[in-house]
Amino acid sequence: MANNQESVVNQQNNYFDEIDEILGNKYVNIGPGQKKDLKFMLEKGITKVVKPYNGEPAEKIRFIVAETNEGNGTQKFFDVGKRSARLIVTKLKEGHMLLRIERVGSGKETLYIPTEIATNP
Repeated sequence: MANNQESVVNQQNNYFDEIDEILGNKYVNIGPGQKKDLKFMLEKGITKVVKPYNGEPAEKIRFIVAETNEGNGTQKFFDVGKRSARLIVTKLKEGHMLLRIERVGSGKETLYIPTEIATNP
């Protein structure tokens, strides 16, 4: 019977791994204190989306980006609040499409801070 239970647990773990892989491939995920290098694809547009947060609708700004350290150039969604979006848009207006994004804080206090990455001429 233990083998049967282990089999069910392994199936569940595989199922959750598949879900994580599907979700992980669609959205950029930056943990607290982490940094990621992102290439912003303005030609794909910037949109406003409404997502649930603590049971309430919350407006987010969606950018289409590619994680430069992955190397495969897969397009992903990067959804941020308005405060973070203003910081990012300022850098984009300056012509910086390659940004290092650092996550500071958590919950409603999360802020994504962009820093331009120098590119070789």
